[in-house]
Amino acid sequence: MAAYIVLSPNGRLHDPECRFVRDGFSWAAALFPTIHALAHGLFLDALILLIVRALGFACLAAPQTLGVGFILLAASSLIYGFEARVRLSDHLARRGWKTERVVTATSLADAEAIHYGEGDEIPAEDPISKLEMGATRSPYPRPAHQFGMIDFQKGR
Repeated sequence: MAAYIVLSPNGRLHDPECRFVRDGFSWAAALFPTIHALAHGLFLDALILLIVRALGFACLAAPQTLGVGFILLAASSLIYGFEARVRLSDHLARRGWKTERVVTATSLADAEAIHYGEGDEIPAEDPISKLEMGATRSPYPRPAHQFGMIDFQKGR
């Protein structure tokens, strides 16, 4: 099962322009990090990756710094492979896209079916549905103030 972050450009839940970003490791981003960043419009990431990878290749050229160069190249690939999809969803959020929900599904087709197939209505027994958008109070009752794990007012 994978988690898909659903982003929409205008904030409507079932907009056909929604974008599904799979959370997790990206092999394409790990194998070709700079190209992946440029293809998705992450120009600052591409510039940083280009500098780090150029430094890594420069270190590979000298026999004294061979290990440093390998570590720079491997670490930049692995880190960007793990963070590429998070960076993409953050980039879209900065451009005005709204994060609508997170869908857990086995494939992209299943995630789209779950997202577009469910209705917008919230079950009546859900206490969160009783809150207004700007409300700050919790629908759940809070316990009285206590000093630790023992409830002193009940005399344990």
